[in-house]
Amino acid sequence: MDFRNGRFTADICTDEAYFDKLVAQMYDEVFGGRTSHFTVPAERQKDREILGAEFDTLHQERILVRDSDGEVAAWMKGEMEDPSTFYLRTAGIRPDFRNKGIANALYPQIFQYLRGLGYERVSSQHHPNNGPAMMLQLSLGFIVEGMNVDERWGPQVKMVRFLHEDRLREFERRFGLPEYSWRRG
Repeated sequence: MDFRNGRFTADICTDEAYFDKLVAQMYDEVFGGRTSHFTVPAERQKDREILGAEFDTLHQERILVRDSDGEVAAWMKGEMEDPSTFYLRTAGIRPDFRNKGIANALYPQIFQYLRGLGYERVSSQHHPNNGPAMMLQLSLGFIVEGMNVDERWGPQVKMVRFLHEDRLREFERRFGLPEYSWRRG
């Protein structure tokens, strides 16, 4: 996918080890060193490997965004949460590439791609203090679905973007949410 007048390209990365290595190199730069310090004890590692092999059978996407010089500017990774939901697990834009419209140009293309695969919704989770990510997603049509607390990441706000209008209407109907008009007058 080319976007931003050819200044950036986004490609699906099929080499998981390569993708993980690149993201690990950029993670602290993007998130300011706020990584999890939890590791699985050795006596539980074998069980974890069995579950990991099963997890690897889920549909997954790894997307790298590069500038016109080939430098990695951003990434996005996620997988099937359930048969109708794609979970956006992690995404980041390196500081030197922020405020260049990458996310606003990329997300709609990703939504179209995921809708074409048959997904009905996209979900993500963010720390409540990650205002930039949540504001971006709210501007792209995500809504807050709930909140949970996790010992690995702390509090998390769950956000959902419906890929079909009827899904949004059903959400509003089930929760009795009023429709607010943004039009004046």
